[in-house]
Amino acid sequence: MMSTHAADPVIPLPSAPSPGDDAVPGERQTWWFWIAFVLTWLATGIAQGVAGVAVPQLLKEWDPDQATGNLSFVLTAGGAAILVTTPIFGRLSDRSLSRLGIRRPWIAAGVLIAAIGYLLQAFAPSLLVLGAGVVLVLIGWGAVSMTIHTLFADQIRRRIRAIMSAVTGAASTIGIFGGVALAGAVAGTGQVGMFLIPGGIAVVLALTLFFALRDLHRTVPAPPLDWRGVIETFWLSPRRHPDFAWAWICRFFMTASIVSVTSYLYLTISSRFGIDDPAQIAGVQTQATAAFTIMNLVLAFIFGVISDRTGRRKPTVVIGALTSAVGLVVAVAVGDVAFFLIGIAIVGAGQGAYIAADVALMTECLPSTEDAGKDLGIVALAYLLPGILVPVFAFFVTRIGSPTGENFVALYAGAVVMALFAAFAVTRVKAVR
Repeated sequence: MMSTHAADPVIPLPSAPSPGDDAVPGERQTWWFWIAFVLTWLATGIAQGVAGVAVPQLLKEWDPDQATGNLSFVLTAGGAAILVTTPIFGRLSDRSLSRLGIRRPWIAAGVLIAAIGYLLQAFAPSLLVLGAGVVLVLIGWGAVSMTIHTLFADQIRRRIRAIMSAVTGAASTIGIFGGVALAGAVAGTGQVGMFLIPGGIAVVLALTLFFALRDLHRTVPAPPLDWRGVIETFWLSPRRHPDFAWAWICRFFMTASIVSVTSYLYLTISSRFGIDDPAQIAGVQTQATAAFTIMNLVLAFIFGVISDRTGRRKPTVVIGALTSAVGLVVAVAVGDVAFFLIGIAIVGAGQGAYIAADVALMTECLPSTEDAGKDLGIVALAYLLPGILVPVFAFFVTRIGSPTGENFVALYAGAVVMALFAAFAVTRVKAVR
């Protein structure tokens, strides 16, 4: 067994450490933890990659003219579900008295829910059943994502947070590429294989963290949770915590910008370049994802090292957001596959710089480590809300001059504006350099 529970620390946790304090509530982890931690981020990327290929491909096969609208429908439904559940998972995680710890139960529950969702998707005979599968998969990975973000506050020391942010962000990006490539490779096996093979791999990888984590344990029950406490699960006063609010806004718009690209990449390629063959679409998507991934990895490690050595987070985030905006313009400036791939590569570079400091920035803006699960549940809303709002935005903006919803240039223009606003928002953070 990879975990030694007798040595696990207990909580309640102390208040947030001072800016110069490098302490974390958790104790020293084994090397298995660091491997499993990265593998779980890889798994979340695979899950995103699978969703980016398998779901739109199936919808296009079922009804090509309504594929964009139907994709917006299932993504909005899934986004609404995780918008409600993930912050609640974070709140309950902080209060858990389980013998397994405060985080491990949510890893197990998350992968189980996701596995059930993959089964539904694999055998879905209709849009509604497929939508139900999408909802369960997103809820499950939302629970896992809440956990791995919270572990930055629980277990990752301040001095290595930026480089670990870069490593985990790179793992997620590689996972997305792997998920896209794998889903495309097994597409010939049919609907069942397209969901169960890559989805099963992601589930197994995420389970490694359940066994490897030496978790925190709560030994004293938390105060009873009243309705005000439930509402506060979704709220942190921007007046009392302005730095947290601006960092949240930055993440929201940066996430919305990239979701506008990734969620509709398959359909964008098909429409912009007039490709109808699923294999050809998947081929171009794999090339785009590879270009994105390579640039993402290179810039993430470069800026991760720079950010940790200088202790400065904001310049890295600004550079990332502005670079991403430039890449989006290049991607749609010319209706040519080569220029599109160059643009996506530049977006990948920008995202790499951004993720190098993003998680470090957010965790250093947390008001308290005692409520890290709840507060990071609110952080999670910054990347969950785009899952609801972007599909609604895309549904209408892609129909500007196109009744079938194929104006993806307008969608990318909106993504540029989002990236620019993210760059502005992070400059308003005062407590973090």
